[in-house]
Amino acid sequence: MIRYCTQPDNPLAKIAAAPRCIRSLEERMADDMREMAFADQNVSVETLVQRGWTTKTVSRFAATARDIARRQSVRQVA
Repeated sequence: MIRYCTQPDNPLAKIAAAPRCIRSLEERMADDMREMAFADQNVSVETLVQRGWTTKTVSRFAATARDIARRQSVRQVA
């Protein structure tokens, strides 16, 4: 018996549900912030610039990256 698979009505929903392979700039900056914080370094514009970020990029993404870093640093235990 032959079975036919129908395509979903909205192909964009399938694309949107796929996981991302590329990390965003905010996620990368959040990782740098977490590394600095756990190494007892101050996280500031100057220290992020020393790690290779530009001043404009830091001013644009710092707030979002800070929130991501805080979410990733908090772990709930039972």
